[in-house]
Amino acid sequence: MTIIGDCAFESCSSLQSITIPDSVTSIGDCAFESCSSLQSITIPDSVTSIDKCAFLRCSTLHSIIIPDSVTSIGDCAFSECKSLQSVTIPDSVTIIKGNPFSDCPARVINRSKHFTIFEGNLYTSDRRKLISYLSKKENFIIPDSVTSIGDSAFGGCSSLESVIIPDSVTSIDDSAFVGCESLQSVTIPDSVTSIGDRAFSSCYSLQSVTIPDSVTSIGNYAFSNCLSLQIVTIPESVTNIGDSAFWCCTSLQSVTIPDSVTSIGDSTFRGCSSLQSVTIPDSVTSIGYHAFSNCSSLQIVTIPDSVTSIGNGAFARCESLNSVTIPDSVTNIDNSVFADDDLPF
Repeated sequence: MTIIGDCAFESCSSLQSITIPDSVTSIGDCAFESCSSLQSITIPDSVTSIDKCAFLRCSTLHSIIIPDSVTSIGDCAFSECKSLQSVTIPDSVTIIKGNPFSDCPARVINRSKHFTIFEGNLYTSDRRKLISYLSKKENFIIPDSVTSIGDSAFGGCSSLESVIIPDSVTSIDDSAFVGCESLQSVTIPDSVTSIGDRAFSSCYSLQSVTIPDSVTSIGNYAFSNCLSLQIVTIPESVTNIGDSAFWCCTSLQSVTIPDSVTSIGDSTFRGCSSLQSVTIPDSVTSIGYHAFSNCSSLQIVTIPDSVTSIGNGAFARCESLNSVTIPDSVTNIDNSVFADDDLPF
């Protein structure tokens, strides 16, 4: 026997276990559909395909191992398997039709780069289907198989409140969580080395974020318009903070820039209206265009001897600024650095 035919054991409701011989190469459509007492099954290395609805509504099936020989899994193959806890899809699988794991609670581990699988729901590169699913989720755990969170991966998931990023992730790419307006907390693991442009932009509910020591760069607009962000810790590992990285974080109250940073980019803290104090380390040599403009609560700033240039409007409209010391090292001060400020020079 090389094939288990279509509907071969369909509705065998008392069938509890079965051993498939090594000669079988394919499991046909609906082969074990509605075998409601089937708890486990071992698929031999000879099988290359699991066809449509093969294990549909096997409600007590709790474990299954798909061997490396399998190359294709059909639509609804494991749908409505209410007791299925874990499935590993091997690298050999290159064809997945439809959604084999719909209405299935299993944590599906994806070892293939061809597909994206989340919590028993599989999506291809069709981003619209993925966003349609995620837009209804409030909490989300990213599987350990994921190594990077791609461009706009969760962008616009307005209901997402929390997300757990596993240690396997090394990069959070451009706009990864942009517009996740309900996102309140996120833990970035020590494995992450870079945070992309606009990665968390317009996450209006995000209150605090801890950036681990592994991160070396924070992209342009990375946390811009995070209106609730109050506390941020930038580690010593960061050497580059992008332009407008914290632009319009209106609740941000204090920030310490680490010694590893050599320049403060254009508009980096622009519009941080609650920012009262900032410590600029001796490593910084330049303060960019409008870097702290519209920081209306900023009272004191000390510019270290290392700084040689201050950009146009760097401290413009800092209405509460009452003291600033410009060192002899500064050789270039652009126009309107303190525009609209009445400072006693």
